[in-house]
Amino acid sequence: VLVCPIFIASVPIMSEAWWHPLVLGGLAGSIGELVAQPMIVVRTRVMVQGVSTDAGIVRYGGFVDACRTMLRTEGIKAFYKGAAVNAAFTPACRGLYMGGVELSKSVIGEGTALKDFAAGTSAQLIGSLAYVPRDVIIERCAIDGQIKSQVGSCSSSIEALRTMLAHEGMRGFYRAYLPHQFVWIPYNGLFFALLGRLSLFEQEVGMPTNSFAVGVANTAACAAVAGWVTTPIDVIKTRVQVSGANPELFDFEGPLDCAVKLVRREGPRALFSGAVGRMMYLAPNMAIFIPVYEKLKSLVS
Repeated sequence: VLVCPIFIASVPIMSEAWWHPLVLGGLAGSIGELVAQPMIVVRTRVMVQGVSTDAGIVRYGGFVDACRTMLRTEGIKAFYKGAAVNAAFTPACRGLYMGGVELSKSVIGEGTALKDFAAGTSAQLIGSLAYVPRDVIIERCAIDGQIKSQVGSCSSSIEALRTMLAHEGMRGFYRAYLPHQFVWIPYNGLFFALLGRLSLFEQEVGMPTNSFAVGVANTAACAAVAGWVTTPIDVIKTRVQVSGANPELFDFEGPLDCAVKLVRREGPRALFSGAVGRMMYLAPNMAIFIPVYEKLKSLVS
């Protein structure tokens, strides 16, 4: 993780000051992530609930029912499980993410769907060095209170860190690393490709593309669409990432085994479990992150 900022800073053709994406991206991204924090918890719970039909896991009737049930039985604090790790890791995650975007734009360029997709891919590959352990810890905290029995304790971010280190070692923090890429490379590539195409269309019809409000609306719409399309891979990735919490309940030997068992036991519709929660997490998150980053960048330039 420490090597990436040095590499980004060493690229002579970058149009931005080396610290812009790292510092401003980290700041803007942290605001977006913390605002959307409750949706991470809800989305995770709805995605994993189908692994069992017995009393071993709390099941919900959908996104709204999950929100109501959690609020009634666990209180408002349940929506902020893993928030400490989110706050600690996100500045590095989002800083590296925007560093990848700016690096791709400087090296490959921008303005076509393929180049914009490459920017999203670069962002994901660099940012995932910090993203993967963050996601694993947050998702383990998210299902604390949903599953009846688990290895150790994940009642707080610190407890989750201790439990995973004691029972899984450092390897546990990069559980489902490859599925993580299969989710977020398509998502980020598609997101930036859609955002680029939408901006070009608005320019062609004479819309004010430099408006902050338009940027927020565009980003939210593209994030929601890209999020929905990539939901099936996210369901599989999420179940594999939390499997260390209860290996008997999450009885998967890997992503492929998880996908086969999911479809066989629950049907193809289960691949879109938590789709609403995923969209509700990504739309406001990215709608804050990208426009605020661009605004901060313009202010310091």
